[in-house]
Amino acid sequence: MRSPLNLDGIWDFSWYGDQKPAFPITYNDVTAVPGCFDLSEPYCGKRGWAVYRRFVTIDGKVRLFIDGLGIEAAVYWDEKQIGACKYAYMPEEFWFDAGEERRHELTIVINNCHNGIFHPYFDFYAYGGIYGSVTIERVPEHAVTQVLVSTEDYKTGLIKVCAKAADNYSGKASLSFDTGLGAESDFVDGALCCKLQIPDYKLWDTEHPYLHELTLKTETDEVSTTFGIRHVETQGRQILLNGKAIKLLGYNRHESFPLLGAAVPPNMMEVDLKLLRDQGCNFIRGSHYPQRRRFLELCDRMGILVWEETLGWRIYPPVLHSPEYLETQLEQARKLTLISYNNPCIIIRGFLNENGSQTEPTRDVIKALYDEIHALDPHCLISYASDNHQKDVCYDLTDVVSVNVYPGWYDANHEETSGIHNIRPFIRRLSDDMPQDKPFLITEIGAEALYGFRDPLKVRWSEEYQAELLMEACKYAMENDDCAGIAMWHFADARSFVTGNEIYSRARGINNKGVLDEYRRPKLSWYRLKEYFKSFSK
Repeated sequence: MRSPLNLDGIWDFSWYGDQKPAFPITYNDVTAVPGCFDLSEPYCGKRGWAVYRRFVTIDGKVRLFIDGLGIEAAVYWDEKQIGACKYAYMPEEFWFDAGEERRHELTIVINNCHNGIFHPYFDFYAYGGIYGSVTIERVPEHAVTQVLVSTEDYKTGLIKVCAKAADNYSGKASLSFDTGLGAESDFVDGALCCKLQIPDYKLWDTEHPYLHELTLKTETDEVSTTFGIRHVETQGRQILLNGKAIKLLGYNRHESFPLLGAAVPPNMMEVDLKLLRDQGCNFIRGSHYPQRRRFLELCDRMGILVWEETLGWRIYPPVLHSPEYLETQLEQARKLTLISYNNPCIIIRGFLNENGSQTEPTRDVIKALYDEIHALDPHCLISYASDNHQKDVCYDLTDVVSVNVYPGWYDANHEETSGIHNIRPFIRRLSDDMPQDKPFLITEIGAEALYGFRDPLKVRWSEEYQAELLMEACKYAMENDDCAGIAMWHFADARSFVTGNEIYSRARGINNKGVLDEYRRPKLSWYRLKEYFKSFSK
């Protein structure tokens, strides 16, 4: 078995600002990894180039893994570039020859300036730093570079294992499972693919999130992975998990916490998921970017269903229709699908949040992304969240029709004290206009509330107004069979615009639609919803 070396801790650091760094680099500070450097002085709020460095004693062929960073970076080994991280939040891995055993220099040059993928108008803050753990491990000759496990028949325990090995390896491989099953297969020109029936298997679901384990061993390498045996499909307006209709109930969640930014540690992720589960929910929409490996592992073990999507928030034509932008989305989709392929928690893969899909060229983009993901993983549902509602012309290209709606908030009559009465009629009209042969999912709905602001008139921005609005939305979603579920916007207040005109709609520079504030202190809506969800489940 391999022995990964964890590189978290204190790294050398240097801020270069507008000047792109070039070797040799002078270091005049230190910083923690994981961590976001632009959250504290003297770098708070600054945009530009920053350099991370640490030394590693290792030799031979290695695999370097970075569990997400932002906004983009180049990675160097002994001052020679070995790769790049082009997409914020995306877990990345690099395979290379480290050279002879000695003290080597690992350098990560980060640029946290907005670019053609992460735009400054996004309604979530672009943090600069290394968000997750960094590890490195020696790998042998003909190393196994990928193991994918899919459920082919959940009723019989039939699975498919596909694996890749370096250097076009051909040779025997043994597969052993936690159930005691052992089998053999072959790598041919670096590829292995076989189907196996697992005896005494257990299904993965929200109540019993059972994970099986596979160990794959060759003449030179041994790797292990966990997976779940489960099946997700649609039937009319329902989503089925292992043949049973399931209602998705939960929130959108940003990877964000004060003083930590996007570098949220696993114990804080655990707190969030236990709060969500204790409230009676089973679903997280990972907004609006790839999710960290640790987060998905927690969701696997805790039975939380996940929607994961590529980074692409409100990208409109002509950028949306450009071949260059489509290629960035396709590359993200490929990376994301393969790196989280074995996580049973992921039941929906998404892309292009609120893209204004109402033209024929946009259909070509949506179809290309759908086809790319489906070709890699035909066992997962695919969707995108639309804010164009009845005018959207791409619903037929997805497995689930998903809409972001804000009745009672953005569309409210400002002469009225409350727009709560509009919510149920609005959702009903929307549902009636949707395709009737696909599940209808509310992927965003909500209202801003400032923590501690209570008002007997239940005016907008009060905790009372938010609580009533979300209660109406959830009652519709839970009590009507035409709706497959709801992901409220959103779980906890998160940092957003700090400059520009949009900041005037974001008090404190924060999106305040969370049912918890940024420190996870519950607002009134949290308690109201918890009481309702518990009574509904009885």
